[in-house]
Amino acid sequence: MDDERTRDEIRADGVERVKDILGPKAEDSLATLGELGDRIIATIYGDIYGRPGLGVRERQIATLSMLMALGGKDRQVKVHMRAALRVGITEDELRELVIQLAAYAGFPAAINAQAQLNEVLGEDAG
Repeated sequence: MDDERTRDEIRADGVERVKDILGPKAEDSLATLGELGDRIIATIYGDIYGRPGLGVRERQIATLSMLMALGGKDRQVKVHMRAALRVGITEDELRELVIQLAAYAGFPAAINAQAQLNEVLGEDAG
């Protein structure tokens, strides 16, 4: 991709995109990570999420799928489930994504993902 934007422009795009995807407090939350947070904003949200070819919705489905399949990323899974809802992925679509996960990453990964989804949706029955 020919990207003529400056580093500052890429970061500025990232700040706006991270707020749209993760919510208005995301920039402040990422700031607590210091340089790592700044690199997340610039690289992931300023550069990668801004590429043509996939929309934000598709990128969010891909991101969430990978995090759920990897396991052990509970905090990030919940962050990206909330982000998925924010970018227009429905609760039913998230439930289907968990079922799809079971077929390729196994039932333990899907069970964990379902528990995280229940928490995000406020359905945790204990």
